[in-house]
Formats: sequence, structure tokens, C-alpha cells
Amino acid sequence: MIKIMLRLAVYGIVMLFGATSLVWAQESAVARKGSDLAVRQLENVRIEEQSVEALFSRLSLSYDIPIGLEIASHDNETDTYVLDLKRGTLKDLLSQFAKQNSQYTWEVKDGVINIFPKQNYRDFVLDELLRVQISKFSVPENSSCFAFEESLTNAVEVRKILQSYGLSRSGLNFSGAYFPQLGRQFKLDVTDMMVKTILNKVIRESPLAKIWLIKKYNVSGTVDIRLNARQEDLSIRQ
Repeated sequence: MIKIMLRLAVYGIVMLFGATSLVWAQESAVARKGSDLAVRQLENVRIEEQSVEALFSRLSLSYDIPIGLEIASHDNETDTYVLDLKRGTLKDLLSQFAKQNSQYTWEVKDGVINIFPKQNYRDFVLDELLRVQISKFSVPENSSCFAFEESLTNAVEVRKILQSYGLSRSGLNFSGAYFPQLGRQFKLDVTDMMVKTILNKVIRESPLAKIWLIKKYNVSGTVDIRLNARQEDLSIRQ
């Protein structure tokens, strides 16, 4: 009986360390992917757009770069932003942007480029929203970006934060007649995950949606959490 108990204890320890090693290996793989992303070589990049959202949406969708963007509290949508790099790495490009626009900084997180305001320019409500933990969240196959955004902002944990500050979801849609999609075979089912981690996971794994952004509109008292995606090639199953 004692031998059996000892054997079971050994099996339990092996399984515990095996599971820990698996998690560590998965996290290491994501970290390596992020490092590879930062040193990705770029040539002849010249993008000029009105608003930081338009700038990084174009970079993300044109070059297939997963980007998360938290917009600074006093960012002016009429400002013109420029990305200009003859030859270099993505790290070079982003460092150049941060040097020219002192309110922003960047990092690689979850295998995604995250661009966000420095502390003095950050909206504390957006910061709190991105850090809130959602107990259970899922998205079925063949969902639109709009459906995902609606589900995420309707999560109990997110609604609680919005209501506590007297805010609501903006519900704005800038896609025109086309409704951006996540991919016909893309689905998501997660538990106990932060909003920011969920957003990073989606744009890292979706074949179409490559950038998320979050912004607060002080005048209307609304918050916008949105994904931008390239148009789906209907001749190819995603």
C-alpha cells in the first residue's frame, strides 16, 4: 500500500512538472516570436496618415504586423503622423516613431507589438479596462470583428468598469459597407484572461484582423474598442 502511494506521489510530481514545462515552453515560443517580430526587416516604408489610428492600421494591414494600440488621452485626430524608413527593422521604425512622438512608447507583448501612451499621457480608465480579468469569454466561428467587439464590451467585468465611470460603448463603425471579419474558421474560448491579453491573442491568431485599438471619447462619454482587418479573399477559405 505504501509503495502504491509513493508511486502515485511520484506520478503526480512528474505530471505537475510536465505541465509547468509545457506552459513555459508555450510562453517561450510566444516570446521568441515577438523577438523575431521586432527584428523583422523592412524596406522603403513611407506612410503618412491623419490620426495615429489610421497610421498604424495601414502599417499593420499592409505589412501583416499584429499591433495593439492604446490611444493617448489628449491625442488629436486631426494631427498628421508619418512613418518613414528606407531600410531597417521594425524596432528601428517604432523607435523612430516614439522619438518623434514623445507621448507614446511601445513593447512586444504576447507576440504582438503594443503601442501605448507613457504614464503622463495615459487615460487611467483605459488602463483599467485593459487590465480587467474576464472569467469566461468565447467567440464562435465565422464571427465579424463587430460581433467580437460587442461581446467583449458586454462582458460583465467590462460593463462593470464602464458603468462605474458613467461610460458606454461608442458603437462607432468606420468600415463602410464592408464588415471586417475574424476569419471563417477562427474561434476563441478562453477563461480567466485579461482584456489586453484577449485582444493580443485575437490579432496574433486571426488570419484577417491584425490591429486592435482602444480609445475614450470624453465629449460623448464613450469608449471604443475596435479591430481593423484586411478584406477576406472569398476565393480562399480562412
